[in-house]
Amino acid sequence: MRLVTELAGRQMTPGQLAEALPDVPQATLYRQINRLLEGGVFEVVAEQVVNGATERTYAVVGGGDRLSLDERQAITPEQHVRYFSTFAAVLIDTFTRYVQQADPDRLAEDGLSYNRAIIYLSDAERESFQAQIIQLVGQVMANQPTPERKRYTLASVTIPEERSQ
Repeated sequence: MRLVTELAGRQMTPGQLAEALPDVPQATLYRQINRLLEGGVFEVVAEQVVNGATERTYAVVGGGDRLSLDERQAITPEQHVRYFSTFAAVLIDTFTRYVQQADPDRLAEDGLSYNRAIIYLSDAERESFQAQIIQLVGQVMANQPTPERKRYTLASVTIPEERSQ
């Protein structure tokens, strides 16, 4: 899940992925890349010879980083729980790694935040809201890493609550 998240919307070599995920052992990284490639989640988008070896550049296959509406409708409640549990576990792992190494006095200054809000929307308002979020997040995901840009993890969950009868 961390590899898919890292590569979502981008193209990277194994070396670039290793730099982005320094806590993942190299053997594990290559093994997981191969599993995702064989499973049709990753694809090779470029190859070049570097020091006599072929270096591949990978990307997530279109739609491989999130479930489509048709896929979400086709899976069981148990599969939804499994997918969400994986998502939540990766999020907790990312959060834990950050707070364990961060200066406690700089958490807010670093931009750490988390919250939960209850909102009321019609179906049309929800669709519009989600489209706006997708557009805005897409714009900032296009930003390339630079020395002045800090890396952030952004997570979003929309859970409809049961309607009162």
